[in-house]
Amino acid sequence: MSRFSNSFPYNQYKPQKQSGVTLVELIIAMVIISIAAAALLQTLGSQSVRNVDPMIQSQAQMLARQYLEEVSSKSFFDGSADPRLVANLSRSDINDSVEDQSRAGSPSRVGWDNIYEYHGYSQTGLRDVNGSAVAEFSNFSVAIQVDISDSVSINGNANSSTANCPAHFALISVTVTDARGYETSLSGYRASYWQSPASWGC
Repeated sequence: MSRFSNSFPYNQYKPQKQSGVTLVELIIAMVIISIAAAALLQTLGSQSVRNVDPMIQSQAQMLARQYLEEVSSKSFFDGSADPRLVANLSRSDINDSVEDQSRAGSPSRVGWDNIYEYHGYSQTGLRDVNGSAVAEFSNFSVAIQVDISDSVSINGNANSSTANCPAHFALISVTVTDARGYETSLSGYRASYWQSPASWGC
């Protein structure tokens, strides 16, 4: 027996099995991780967009309420021919008073003194009552309609269909379109709080 057999066992020179991953396994793992990361980022992106939606919707509702309150705060009649303040006005004068839009072309809405001034109003890039642009809502738009036709009624009381009879009720409709193109609509009624003479048959 060799004298070196105890000092240098045979097993010491036997090749050892190495642990780790091959290049192919590493590439496959990277591909799987990339796919998972892409799906995760897409989900997070969609979630972020959905989180913003309620805020935009809330802004649109707030704006629609403000416009509706602004219109509703105006008089039913033009100030120059208000039958509640001026006696002996003709039906024609009162009709003209209800349908007055003499100030509607002004960029400032401060001087608009009756609700029908707002009929047909539309604006892309919202402006305050003084006509100044509101930068935060440059991508919003608003459209307002004031319906005083005989189809408008409140609690079974409707505007008269008889010719030349002044309207007693108005339906105000406000539509705000947000930056996404989604519409938010609010409506409200106004009454004139004035009764035409019975002799008019209105």
